Amino acid sequence: MHKSDNLQPDQRTAYILAGGKSSRFGSSKALVVIDDQRQIQRLANQLATDAWQTVAISQTAKEFDSLGIRTIADIEPDQGPLAGILAGMLDLHANNRSASAWAIFVTCDLWMWNPGWSNLLVPHSVDPESQLGLLHYFQSDVDSEGFLPFPCSIHIDALPKIQNAWKSRCRSMRELIASLAPLAITHPIREDLLPLSFNTPEDLTRLQCRVARDASHTPQ
Repeated sequence: MHKSDNLQPDQRTAYILAGGKSSRFGSSKALVVIDDQRQIQRLANQLATDAWQTVAISQTAKEFDSLGIRTIADIEPDQGPLAGILAGMLDLHANNRSASAWAIFVTCDLWMWNPGWSNLLVPHSVDPESQLGLLHYFQSDVDSEGFLPFPCSIHIDALPKIQNAWKSRCRSMRELIASLAPLAITHPIREDLLPLSFNTPEDLTRLQCRVARDASHTPQ
């Protein structure tokens, strides 16, 4: 039985995965300055407007504390996103007396948090038609081969299964989702609502140009 599903929104936690090497970007994607803000601050602020408390997960604990973002360390460095997810779920478990049982996980290179994703990713147990599951993620409704593991939501009851997957040397999101089947639930999402991210400076430039172009076409 799922517990703590219907607590107040101000008690829910979003974890930003920021422990990658950013080798393709050439420097820390979390710390790149966009609109006069560090990217991780910018993303944390967007999540805050949707009533998500933010915790960063990096290779080093307290790395982003000076930016006002509590930071915990990966379970192991350089072991991919699952090391961060496990660290986040253990943190959620440690603080669950006052927190929602669902957590959101996003990557630090997410361009923009869409508040509409919250209702799509976090099921409501009061809805008899809702599939509760343990992990929810998106799937492009125009590309059945597209794999979009982030953003995702994970229920605290998934922690033992994630720990077992980790002990079994599972390190990728594909492997984790397979290990949680059929409790990993995918949601088709329209192309215009797909999450956008950047892996290279060129990706970031294209996103900024796209935003500027869309803004110029918006009626005043």
